[in-house]
Amino acid sequence: MTLSIHRRHLMLGAAALAVMPSLARAQAWPARPVKVLVGFPAGQATDIIARTFSDELSKDLKQSFVVENRPGAGSMLSAQQLKGAPADGYTLMWGGSGNLGIAPYLYKNPGYNPVTDFDTIMQTGVVPMLVVVRAESEYKTFDDLMKAVRARRLNYGSGGNGVTNHIATELLKMMAGVNIEHVPYKGDAPAMQDLIGGQFDFMFASLPACIGQIRSGRLRALATGTSARLQSIEGLRDVPTVAEFVPNYECVAWTALVGPAGLPEDVKTRLAAAVRRPMQDATIRSKFEQMGNIVDPTMTMERSREWIKSEGEKFSRVIAAAKIVVS
Repeated sequence: MTLSIHRRHLMLGAAALAVMPSLARAQAWPARPVKVLVGFPAGQATDIIARTFSDELSKDLKQSFVVENRPGAGSMLSAQQLKGAPADGYTLMWGGSGNLGIAPYLYKNPGYNPVTDFDTIMQTGVVPMLVVVRAESEYKTFDDLMKAVRARRLNYGSGGNGVTNHIATELLKMMAGVNIEHVPYKGDAPAMQDLIGGQFDFMFASLPACIGQIRSGRLRALATGTSARLQSIEGLRDVPTVAEFVPNYECVAWTALVGPAGLPEDVKTRLAAAVRRPMQDATIRSKFEQMGNIVDPTMTMERSREWIKSEGEKFSRVIAAAKIVVS
């Protein structure tokens, strides 16, 4: 009996020792500043979103979350650096539809796989893509535009081959079974200037890029690529979704926090909880909406993981079907 009790105590002691490293890590992390990679220059939308969240994480987790801008290679440079980082929770990346959804399927050798090389923490918002025309356009509604597209060949502009608004229009072509001529530009700003000047018929534009022109009366929004109408955005509440005309259509830009594959579960859990707190704060959500970033307060780590996987699959299908090539 004494031996049995002694053995039981030893087994309990061993079990306690086995979990101690995990507990110690959970209590210790973050013991030093956390580096947050961003694949865009300072001041760009993803950078602003990353800095806003990082400020909240610093307050919540009582440690500095320091944004480091690593633009380059179509925003892939930051992802390539993340892949080579230790999976200890001290190097993360605020990525998005560019380097996690499109680039890995657009380039032959991106140097990483967004599904297998990274652990997803949280999808942190979507940036709506709007179908816009110039104010003087004959197309007053999205239905007008689609009728014209089916009757004759129109042309559309984009910020360049392989960017989100190019993908969004090619997805529309694929799902609606229509043919539209692509006019690529070197960035959204010159494309919108030529749209206003009447050089082509329409384009998809991100909410932050076009809302000023819509409110000033130079552009008119015909539809949104989001799954639901933009009830929280002043001036856009009555704009229909593309899906009301082309069932199941959805195409948005988005952001997400990820880390190297193999992050400790306790670190992922703490990070996800800390990221969700500002997402559930109505004041902070409103701040994000003013930036054009629509946050889902019910988002989870599991749904975020599935989101990145399914978005990549969608983008890869469009890229293959449209034979999109970049040099």
